[in-house]
Amino acid sequence: MHEPSTDMSRDPTATIAIVEDEPVLRTELAFQLERQGFAVATFENAEQFYRHLAVQPVQIALLDIGLTGEDGLSICRHLRSHDPRFGIVFMTARAMRDDRLAGLQAGGDAYLVKPVDLDELVLILNRLIERIMPPPQARVETRNDWRLEPDRGLLLSPAGQRLHLSAGEIQVLGVLLREGDRACSHGTLAVAMGLMPQEYNRHRVEVILSRLRARVLRETGQALPIVAVRGYGYRFGC
Repeated sequence: MHEPSTDMSRDPTATIAIVEDEPVLRTELAFQLERQGFAVATFENAEQFYRHLAVQPVQIALLDIGLTGEDGLSICRHLRSHDPRFGIVFMTARAMRDDRLAGLQAGGDAYLVKPVDLDELVLILNRLIERIMPPPQARVETRNDWRLEPDRGLLLSPAGQRLHLSAGEIQVLGVLLREGDRACSHGTLAVAMGLMPQEYNRHRVEVILSRLRARVLRETGQALPIVAVRGYGYRFGC
């Protein structure tokens, strides 16, 4: 099993159970998946796995077929009968066509033969998480009938005109909208724009906001209500 590049920014919204009776493989796979940002729980047999399921949610199971006691096919059928959306991936040394068909017929979403390619497994897990987990609610900031949609990079004027903003513009407007009537200091806004506090100067912040206001007025015909607070910073309001 080779090691792909790690992605430590993943939000572990789904828990992945590894049910594998080979301790070294179980530990190594858990380590590799955790390095990829997944939340992982490990078990050596069905009994341990079921005890965990009774008290903690799991969304995806990686199942060996040849387990001691209840085998992986039986676990798969049990999981599938209780939750059709459960993610199930077989990881097994059984490479025959009939074995693969039996795993998929039992309800598996994927069937991988050991040694498993980690890149392929991560791709499968990501696709399963997309299917299982609901999409996050889009972030929206609103004030004085102005609407900022950071995930789409859009600012909507009170009249409904759309304006695409840069990442820095989105960050600084988001801060101003969240703060409401409270003023934000030049330093706070500089950090929101991605500037280092020790490197920014007030003039640069003022220029960026002045250009933003001019652009919004030019493209929407409406004045963006960013108000200067003398000697301190800015606030969003009339």
